Amino acid sequence: MKAKHYTGLSKYLRLGAAALDGGLVGLPLKFLWFMARQMRFEKVTDLDGRLFVNTTYTPLNTRAYATALRYFANVAKGGINPLSVYFSVTNRCHLSCSYCSNSGGNSSDLGFETLSCSIKQAQDLGAACIGFTGGEPLLRPDLGKLVSLVDDRSYTLLFTSGHLLDAARARALKAAGLTAVVVSLDSHVEAEHNGKRNSAKAYGEAVAALKNSIEAGLYTAISMVITKDILYSGRIYEFIDFAAGLGVHEIRILRPKPCGKLIKGNFEILEEHDVKKFVELQYEINQNPALPAIMSLPHIGTIDNFGCSAARTHVYVNGDGDVCPCDFVPMGFGNINEAAFGEIYKRMLESFPRNTHGCISQQAYKEIDRLSGGKLPLKDPEGIKQVMASLGKRPVPKLYRKLGCC
Repeated sequence: MKAKHYTGLSKYLRLGAAALDGGLVGLPLKFLWFMARQMRFEKVTDLDGRLFVNTTYTPLNTRAYATALRYFANVAKGGINPLSVYFSVTNRCHLSCSYCSNSGGNSSDLGFETLSCSIKQAQDLGAACIGFTGGEPLLRPDLGKLVSLVDDRSYTLLFTSGHLLDAARARALKAAGLTAVVVSLDSHVEAEHNGKRNSAKAYGEAVAALKNSIEAGLYTAISMVITKDILYSGRIYEFIDFAAGLGVHEIRILRPKPCGKLIKGNFEILEEHDVKKFVELQYEINQNPALPAIMSLPHIGTIDNFGCSAARTHVYVNGDGDVCPCDFVPMGFGNINEAAFGEIYKRMLESFPRNTHGCISQQAYKEIDRLSGGKLPLKDPEGIKQVMASLGKRPVPKLYRKLGCC
């Protein structure tokens, strides 16, 4: 199933028609104008009648899009609910990546019924996106059943190394209702990717998974942790051309984060001028309909965009069931084995009273590591208070200011 990318005027015509069809009543005009302006950085992909901006935006022409609109309308009225919830369905993984955000935990998987209840609660709260991650989530034989629990109020993402995603599994996940697959691939050079993953098979499995996902008709993205060398040497263009050759729909660019195995601070720091380079790259590539869409999380996370989504907009449940502000912030506010997801979410909001700018993992990883004594996630309420106090006052990102938040 071949997708088609749209740029320029054709992009705006399709976005406009789909947005109006979804219903925009109740949203502030200044917010709608802001979002229209933000689309200049994006590219639209049509896959089987569904329009995708990227994997952080709800696909248009879907019921999940209406869910997302209700989220923004709720925020404009002074309310809040999670927009996306990611579940780490297992800590098990066959790889040993140096920068993995999963610092490890119990080898036993979260129970199916526990996950089932929490997924339903997340949807009932208004989550437009449910993500499945790990560890390696494909190591769970019941992953398809978990995906099928998510009704069409939400779209679904699978984050994987590509291990075990053969053609039959990809088709089965598509039939179960999976929306998109995000495969980790940090280099188009086989030896480089294998070296980062400490596996001679990692590259081959990732590339095969991408092909199988595309063939199954799933929206397919690559997730890469970029380095300054790849960004500034120009090798990023080789990577993009490689992805285009595979038929990949999107490349998600992530910066190194001080979390998981990197909590001790052995990571490359990207400065503001580096983030500006990301924005320039995204804008450049997303004007070319022959190339995959670029989504850079450093761009999404700026104060002129969404800012930090942790705890309010985005929630992460780790492989042990601890509810955390995001995948990269190891602070636990409760466990779904012991309390309802909705109750824990409300408790977490007490520490996050408003949407703010500034990545917590970048600003407070040393405090989190120190106060946890190396045993992550940090769960002590007093310790969490100290971490939050260390952040100081953080400004509200532009998107939320346009919704009336201050």
